[in-house]
Amino acid sequence: MIVVDANILAFYVIKGKRTVDANALRDKDAEWILPAFWCVEFQSILWKYVRFDGMAASKALELLDQAMAMFAPNGVTPRPDMVLRDALAWKITAYDAQYVSLANHLGVRCVTEDGPVQKACPTVAISLDNFLGRATAGGMVHETGPSYRTRTKHKRL
Repeated sequence: MIVVDANILAFYVIKGKRTVDANALRDKDAEWILPAFWCVEFQSILWKYVRFDGMAASKALELLDQAMAMFAPNGVTPRPDMVLRDALAWKITAYDAQYVSLANHLGVRCVTEDGPVQKACPTVAISLDNFLGRATAGGMVHETGPSYRTRTKHKRL
């Protein structure tokens, strides 16, 4: 059992260059637990792909349905006081603490590509490559932005 963040889930559901790695993760540990909050973050990821990367809205809705079918039963709501305490102690956002705090409470690892979270919570948070046994220089993989950030600039209102 592992806790995965929304970006790892996106690698798994949205076909791209990290899908192979997400499939390998699923092969290594198929029991993925997520905080109930995952769906909101995943919707935001899909929205960005539609808005900035040209994904069809119908495709985004299809992917959301697939993710909900696969992962909604694995959603767990961590205690809000526990999440806030952990966020304050680790000096991370409450959003990130949803994942890491849940993993810590369950006594499992949180697989994330968020470098600052890995650094703040090294005993709980681990990169996808490190979990798969592919350690990188420095032992940490830093999250890279998805393609929608590099293709289109949007105007500030």
